[in-house]
Amino acid sequence: MFTVSDMLKLPIMQQSFLHTEARTGLQTPIEWVSIIELPVENFVRKNEVVLTMGLGCEEDSTKLLTFVKEVIEAEAAALIIATGRYLQKPPEQVIAFCEEQGFPLIELPWEVRFADVSHAISSALHQHEKSLVHYSDKVRKEMLEFILNGQGMKQITLYLEKMLHMPVLVTDRRGNIKTKGKHAKALEEKWHSHLLQYGDPLYFERTDQNEEIVSFPHNMNWIESEDNCAILQLTVQSAREIQGFILIEWPAHLAENDVFQEKILILLEHAVTSSALCFLHDQAALETEMRLRDDFVWSLAKGKFDSDDTALSRAKSLGYNLNVPYLCLIAKPENLQALHSQEPATNLSYENWVSQIGNTMEEEVYHTGRTMHVETMSTFQKEELVIYVETLSEKTIEAAYPFIELLQYRLNQRLPKLVISWGVAKTYGKHLFHTGFQEASSALDIGRRQKGKGYITTFADTRFDRALLALTENEELRTITDVIIAPLLHYSRSRGIDLVHTFTVYNRHKGNVSKTARDLSLHRQSLLYRLRKIESLTGCRLDDADDLFLIDLSVRLHTVTNGNVIENHSF
Repeated sequence: MFTVSDMLKLPIMQQSFLHTEARTGLQTPIEWVSIIELPVENFVRKNEVVLTMGLGCEEDSTKLLTFVKEVIEAEAAALIIATGRYLQKPPEQVIAFCEEQGFPLIELPWEVRFADVSHAISSALHQHEKSLVHYSDKVRKEMLEFILNGQGMKQITLYLEKMLHMPVLVTDRRGNIKTKGKHAKALEEKWHSHLLQYGDPLYFERTDQNEEIVSFPHNMNWIESEDNCAILQLTVQSAREIQGFILIEWPAHLAENDVFQEKILILLEHAVTSSALCFLHDQAALETEMRLRDDFVWSLAKGKFDSDDTALSRAKSLGYNLNVPYLCLIAKPENLQALHSQEPATNLSYENWVSQIGNTMEEEVYHTGRTMHVETMSTFQKEELVIYVETLSEKTIEAAYPFIELLQYRLNQRLPKLVISWGVAKTYGKHLFHTGFQEASSALDIGRRQKGKGYITTFADTRFDRALLALTENEELRTITDVIIAPLLHYSRSRGIDLVHTFTVYNRHKGNVSKTARDLSLHRQSLLYRLRKIESLTGCRLDDADDLFLIDLSVRLHTVTNGNVIENHSF
């Protein structure tokens, strides 16, 4: 910044005399210069140098003091008074007031022309601005050169560290370090300590000096480390999406406000912009790799590889390890349509929005696996997330639940309203991907039919239901089931009395009328009426073991095929 101190060093100002010793005032930036006399009114702008002869104040120091007060209230940078004609020297009370206010009061001999002073200051401002433009252009070109030469983020970090003489490191949006400068080892340790205390930088809230909660992230944010060292955190953002952060360890001998020096701001601005370009380049490469990985995992699930050797070769090129046993899980988000309609300001189509949700879920699978030190592979296809997770013991189900719980927790942090149903395979091992996918898919389907949405169903728990599903392939049995179940469903929907549920409870209590009535909160006679109605509608007798079995089988077959027969029970 071009300041009052810089102005006093100009050759034209060598004959001037500074009446105040206000050091803070000397650092006030200058933006313009003007020549005015009484009155001030609104003719003085902030950070403006005011030149005056004191015209009209020759014999009235009070009037001059009023003029000076108005100039100070206008937040001018300094006041230059020409002496020798209208004023012989500034009055003592004016000098004392300026000293008290920390405001630069400068006396200039009458022989020095205001036009020359104004020209000199304007030229200095222009030269200063020109030098900043040159500096900005130089920094921009050098950083762009790093990108074009393929040196990218690493070289930008080293350049920033060299120019600032401060340790620098760059992280992704989750706080993981992407690259660091040569002198950033201590900063890296402080950042890891900060992450342990506050967690994911996308979510934590910080408290400012006034103990007010400040939402995160900011484009520029100060972080206090454990040793009271300040860390400047810059948010790298593109298309309104946070890409990552630049961290700079601020020296203790520099004030935090020094970050607003023009050259530092220019350097930081270009560093953030160039880093955003690097992040976008890396993101494009990552998306390409993710598509290849998605296709690969989906091919494993569908059993499309001709041989294990082909799969192993592809896996190695993508960074996957197929030489460990995997268990298949399938997660199905149930309420994507509803969540998309609730988005307040999304311009994305439903398909693009769902794709983003899928990317988020796959990202959390990776971080969950890394936290639990297990290999993972995943792909989001047809609004379902297929996951292969490494199993470290023979107790596959016990291993699956902790993984699901941690993944569900992480997803709840980012997508708190998302409802997910889970299917878990039984078969696990090496190169059993297609079998595991079929089992997890079957478990998911049966679980959603039997339990509803938002539950975890394992293939091992669906043996009875799978046996029933096999029976539904018999045409004659399907006809018998429809004849028995259809009148019960029709009566239940038309009268609001769930006869199917009544029968299920009655059968569960092995025909005990008293226990059934208590369970359903019914009067005994009301229950007997319902039981007779079931017999009349089905043509079966409840005291006949074969008829009772036939009704029970029909209810179970219908339920496993169509889900819960009546969603809202009315007793």
